[in-house]
Formats: sequence, structure tokens, C-alpha cells
Amino acid sequence: MIMNEDAYLGSMTYQSLYAGVLDKLEPRSEAAVQQLRIALRHADDRSPSFLLDLTKHILAKSQLNVNLQESFLRLQATAPTDDLQLSNPHPAYQELSLRAVALRKVLSRVPDEMGDRRTFLETIKEIASSIKKLLDATNTILQTVPSNAQPAVEKRKREFVHYSKRFSNTLKEYFKDQNANHVAVSANQLIFQTSFIVKTVREKTRNL
Repeated sequence: MIMNEDAYLGSMTYQSLYAGVLDKLEPRSEAAVQQLRIALRHADDRSPSFLLDLTKHILAKSQLNVNLQESFLRLQATAPTDDLQLSNPHPAYQELSLRAVALRKVLSRVPDEMGDRRTFLETIKEIASSIKKLLDATNTILQTVPSNAQPAVEKRKREFVHYSKRFSNTLKEYFKDQNANHVAVSANQLIFQTSFIVKTVREKTRNL
């Protein structure tokens, strides 16, 4: 069963698509871009699916044939990483941020490397290594966060493991059925779960 794309792409749209565009436009008119940024973030907070629905509407009007799953995945390579940064200077927190960014970037290569089996197999090895390193970093965080924060972080970790296994199974199916879209969906879900771990750690340790 594949999760409805709105359940996670909606939460990823601002960071994946709009944040980078606004960063490039900001030097031209800082005040105007800041106002637009605030308005888009406000709309996104009020309705997490708003920006995704807006994007779909624009694409429909343009009559462009765009695969959103693959496009979102590619965009992760250049998306701003502030959503994966933790302000706590402790090495364990910085390691978690580093591993989250690394996993997102290696997953972003999937759509463009699937056509070359040898290259793709090497990328899969990199993804597996990145997943392990992120889990190791999360386990270290679990030893440093306050006891009242541990259940929430542990829950995010279990969900991440679940979607990691789903991604692995989807890859096995891909080599049988060549359904690239299912792989992109699963990779995006894994990226969402990665950001969810960092977000939970940030919220639960905000006053440390």
C-alpha cells in the first residue's frame, strides 16, 4: 500500500520547491520576497496541502507533463537544508543533521541513475550506508535527549525503519517490474521521515 502523496509531498513542497526559488529572488527585492515568504509559510502552516495544490493547478494550466514524484526527488539535491539543521552545538545533534542532509542528497540521485544498472546498484549501496549512519546518529541522540523526549524520538525512529524497509522492498520489486514511480514515491516518503526525525528532535529539545 502506498501512502497518499498529499500526506507527505504537501509537507515537503515549500522546502523542496519554493524556498530555493525565493532565495534566488531575494537579492532583487528583499522586502517583497520576505513578504511573499511570510505569506507562503503562513498559508502552508494553515493548510499543509495548499502549496502542493497550487503547484498542481499551475502545472495543469501549463499543460506540462510533469511527474511530481520524480521532480520532487530531484529537487532535494538543491533544496535549502535549514529544515535539517539543529541549533544545538553538541556533536551528536550536528551529526544527525549531517546524516540527514547526506541521505536526502543521495536519494535525490535515484531518478537520474535508475537507467544505468551498475551505477544504480552503487547508489543503492550508498543509500544503505546513509540509512545506517542516520540510524546510528539517531541512537546516539536517544542517549542524550531528556527522558521525556525519548518516546517521541523513538517513535520517529521506528517509523523511519519501517519506511526504510519499504524502500528496500520497492527496490527489489523495481528490478522485476521496472516501476520507477513506485521507487520515487518510496524515496520521497523516506526523505519525509528523515525530516520528521530532525523536526521532532528540534521541538523536543528546543530549550536545551
